Amino acid sequence: MKFKYTLLSVLIFLGCVLTGVLYVFSEKKVEAKEFNMLVMGVDEREEDTGRSDVLMVVHFNSENGHLKMMPIPRDTRVKIKGQAEMEKINHAYKYGGIKLTVDTVEQFLNMPIDYYVKVNMEGFKAVVDEIGGVTVDNPFPFTFASYLFPQGETNLNGEKALAYVRMRHEDPKGDIGRNERQKQVVEALLDKGMSMSTVANLPNLLNITKQYVDTNVTIKDALAVYNVMEKGKPTFETVHVEGETQIVDGTWYYIVKDQEKEHIKAMLHGDNPSEEH
Repeated sequence: MKFKYTLLSVLIFLGCVLTGVLYVFSEKKVEAKEFNMLVMGVDEREEDTGRSDVLMVVHFNSENGHLKMMPIPRDTRVKIKGQAEMEKINHAYKYGGIKLTVDTVEQFLNMPIDYYVKVNMEGFKAVVDEIGGVTVDNPFPFTFASYLFPQGETNLNGEKALAYVRMRHEDPKGDIGRNERQKQVVEALLDKGMSMSTVANLPNLLNITKQYVDTNVTIKDALAVYNVMEKGKPTFETVHVEGETQIVDGTWYYIVKDQEKEHIKAMLHGDNPSEEH
């Protein structure tokens, strides 16, 4: 039993860091068939609260086991409580940490967030290194953060993996292309994380979890994780936030119309897998 809880904790962490995937069933919501989780990848530095470099809403339906991930572009223009002017959504963390970020996303999408997971981006690098790196199939060659990423199969350590998922300006698809690369790394990490060869790394992975992860999900809330993930890697669907870039008062923003927000809600909560859009 102790081993199961240890493995469970690591699987939870891997899911949180890399995909926002966390299969949880709260004692207060045992009858619930679905939940929403907000995953925040925060780049924190000394004497700086930091900003959420990655924001992702994860929707999971426990009845059909289908999981949908929706990355929110960090330049999305939103109303943040306490601020006179509309700002970029990733500024919410700077102003009010986890709570204000969750509140801002709930207001933006007009839907509840049941759980949150905040991961320091240093933890992302640490996990990749701890499990021996990952291999991805890079769709096109590019250089970013002093690293050269050739086209085709590429091996990434922690530093390179973080650079790989951060680059967007050189990607012809912009944020959409970055989201696709994030998904690549997610699946590669889950493949390794679910391998029995990872067992030897459990103590170090647990230490990384304690150091870099903050969540309102407890072990008691996540008793179903082990049983779900031991059946195999989940099926992912990515829901894209459609919008347009616009300069407002000299600053670039990503503008999402109200009609698109309603479409997003329908896509996330649809019972059947839908086409990515």
